[in-house]
Amino acid sequence: MAFKKIRQKLKSKGSSEGTPWQRATAELEKQNKAEKKQKTSKKSGMKHLSGEKKAKLKKSKHLPEATGTDKRQRYFGWYGIFSVGLVLSGFLISPYGKIKDIYVEGAQAVPEQSIIDASHINGNLTALGVVWNDDKVDAFITDVLPQVKTAEVTLRGMNDITIHVTEHETIAYVSSDGYYYNVLDNGTVANTELKVPIGNNPIITSFEMNQNLDDLLEQYMQLTDSVQNSISEIKYTGTEENPYTITVYMNDGNEVKASLPSFAEKILYYPDIVSQLGETKGTIDLEVGVYFTPFTQTTEEDASASADSAIPSE
Repeated sequence: MAFKKIRQKLKSKGSSEGTPWQRATAELEKQNKAEKKQKTSKKSGMKHLSGEKKAKLKKSKHLPEATGTDKRQRYFGWYGIFSVGLVLSGFLISPYGKIKDIYVEGAQAVPEQSIIDASHINGNLTALGVVWNDDKVDAFITDVLPQVKTAEVTLRGMNDITIHVTEHETIAYVSSDGYYYNVLDNGTVANTELKVPIGNNPIITSFEMNQNLDDLLEQYMQLTDSVQNSISEIKYTGTEENPYTITVYMNDGNEVKASLPSFAEKILYYPDIVSQLGETKGTIDLEVGVYFTPFTQTTEEDASASADSAIPSE
């Protein structure tokens, strides 16, 4: 009986698990099913991807037409601009583009013809060539005419050019040998001869073109605009004993005696000195300290001296 029960148990166990061959067959079938399932999922994925690619390709079919049109339009636009520029450049460079008229703008103290002559511009040059060499024209003009600060050339129409000039400001005039020479705001003296001064700038007289004039201009450049505008004339009155003496004639009627080395420093006090003098006019001596002598007193002393000289001596 015991043997029979054991045999039944083995038989039931063997029937549930199967023989080794059956188990191997079952395992192989599972693997085949898994592989088929995997292949099926890959095929569906490939179908999905190919569908997306097709959709993208459908969309991209319309892009080349729009892009090609835009490119053609841009190409024709740039081609037109280039062609017009090429035609204009060819005309300006050709003999037909030579300069016809020259205009000058901004010149006040310097004659326009002097600027044209100094520029070396003539009708044999092309307008475009002159504009391209603008810096050379500026150098030509400023070297010959110190009064000109800058000169710029621009094209005017097809064959004409304009020279735009900026001048140095004239702050005084030097009188020498019957002519007047501009003293510019950079401290230099222009070599242009004028028969009469222009405006109300101070006149510098009795100076030779030497170191004393250079020293005066160095001092004069240190003055404020208000003090410069209050001066009518600066005269050299130096002697062998005192070669640095100058006499300054003011627009308000006063006279100032000063020494060149200290002129700029002491003349700055002139407005304060005048405010204390009131309406009295006279000579203000700034050479050593500050001394004031009214003109009335000087006149009375001169009259007294003249009367004394008229009395006959016993």
